[in-house]
Amino acid sequence: MAKKPIRVSQLNSYIAKLISADGVLSDVSVVGEVSNFKAHGSGHAYFSLIDDASRIDCFLGSGIFSGLDFELRDGTEVVAEGYVNVYEKGGRYSLAIRRISAGGQGGLAQDFDRLKKKLSEKGYFDEGRKKTLPEFPHLIAIVTSNTGAAVNDMLKIITSRNSVADINIFPTLVQGEGAAGMIASRIRQVNAEYPETDVMIIGRGGGSSEDLAAFNDEGLADAIFASKIPVVSAVGHETDFTIADFVADRRAETPTAAAVMVAPDTGELLEDVEALFSHMKSGVAGLVSRYELRIRANNIGALLGRLKSGVNERLTYLSSLRAKMHGAVLVKSRREAEIEALRAAIAGKTNLIVKRSAYGLEGQLAKLEALSPMRVLSRGYAIVEDANGRAVSSAGALAVGDETCLRFSDGQANAEINEVILGGGSK
Repeated sequence: MAKKPIRVSQLNSYIAKLISADGVLSDVSVVGEVSNFKAHGSGHAYFSLIDDASRIDCFLGSGIFSGLDFELRDGTEVVAEGYVNVYEKGGRYSLAIRRISAGGQGGLAQDFDRLKKKLSEKGYFDEGRKKTLPEFPHLIAIVTSNTGAAVNDMLKIITSRNSVADINIFPTLVQGEGAAGMIASRIRQVNAEYPETDVMIIGRGGGSSEDLAAFNDEGLADAIFASKIPVVSAVGHETDFTIADFVADRRAETPTAAAVMVAPDTGELLEDVEALFSHMKSGVAGLVSRYELRIRANNIGALLGRLKSGVNERLTYLSSLRAKMHGAVLVKSRREAEIEALRAAIAGKTNLIVKRSAYGLEGQLAKLEALSPMRVLSRGYAIVEDANGRAVSSAGALAVGDETCLRFSDGQANAEINEVILGGGSK
């Protein structure tokens, strides 16, 4: 005869009553290692106790948590006393802690520290050997699970910021047995089959200490260290570091932060170029104006030389800027037309500025030549200078017997005044 079915809530309620009535479960002492520790804003603490084979969720009230005389964190081994409680609505049980004491450092934490010390001594963490991330990557590799939210977040961020870079996804396990070996294999695959890759992101979307165990593996550390391609570790654990974080060339707190780190915003880059061009245009125009004002009081040849030098400096700067833009944007065939148009516009604007500056200088030079005293002298005039070399502008300033110098366009002649004739007669 079939049993009458009961509701889920009735089953959970029944289990809760059984557990609460059990003498062992109502007062139990458990030893384990703290994992996935979280302090809530209410003052309560939530974490798991784990050993080599299992885990149990724990709840620590604010009154007990605030009175602890030791730091409760992931990796700490503790002895927790309390009772097993059932959360009927969610169908989960946890250990509600009445008392807790430190029991030393847990096994996972000890293994982590031993491996960290070993790799540090081998030079895996040295800053001097870490590779610089490319400023404008053309090909980005992502090694992560293809079913998690992390890969979708990274794809969304990269494609929204950069329409130039290509992305290759290399799916892998990111936790559990075999995950570390598969991630290391993917890193070696990218290096062997896609050496043109500019940067590689490895990681996952966070998790507890045991979830991140694959990223604390020595074999994975060896693969990261041996990679010829720069590696960004994005395990998604903002407060704690994994071994992969220490060995990688750069660490990102989250997968989305890694996407922002490796993919420059091409829209912002183009805006920066326009701003720099506008600033350069304004600077050249100001330079030309200043030189035009100084033309009348300066030697034309020297002034023109300084002006040409200034223009050449700005042309060199423009050339380097153009090269930078070429390397940043020129990747795909579908972008070539846009790039060529941008380069042509920059070149056109620059040539226009330089031509206008040259025309302005030529005009000022023509004016100066027209006003030049030497041109006046070439028409048959001469400049009269007294014995001190001062120009004589009036016959009344001379006297009989004065020595003078007559300057012509092609030389000079010395003369002595025999007679001075003024408007009213001789003197």
